[in-house]
Amino acid sequence: MADIIQIGDWQLQHKRKHRSTEPGECDHKHIELDARGDIVRCVKCGVQLSAFWALEMLSDEYNRALSKLQRDRDSLTKAKEAETHLLAARKVESVWRSRSMVPACPHCGVGIFPEDGLGSSRINREIELRRRAAASK
Repeated sequence: MADIIQIGDWQLQHKRKHRSTEPGECDHKHIELDARGDIVRCVKCGVQLSAFWALEMLSDEYNRALSKLQRDRDSLTKAKEAETHLLAARKVESVWRSRSMVPACPHCGVGIFPEDGLGSSRINREIELRRRAAASK
């Protein structure tokens, strides 16, 4: 199976993985590009590397970095969704702790006390979203 890496209009189709290194062998992760002689050299061990090998290694690293970035974005999105719920709960709690104020229902304006059982009665999220959409039309 081939990996396809897309960078703007440029596309790289990667059919095979580069060779794996033996234990104790240099992995050539620190490379130096010499533009004067078109030479690719490993900084750690000094070996001259194939330009093709370097391109293949860089494409693998780029693919890994993109995958990690996407995972990080997904986890950040989930954290933000969870944080929204926590922010609402923190706001209600801070108003109740003020002792002089109570939160109010955003629809009817009636005050809500802790003993009123906020959160004990529930409605299905999809049903409520449909009800709100119908009411706004």
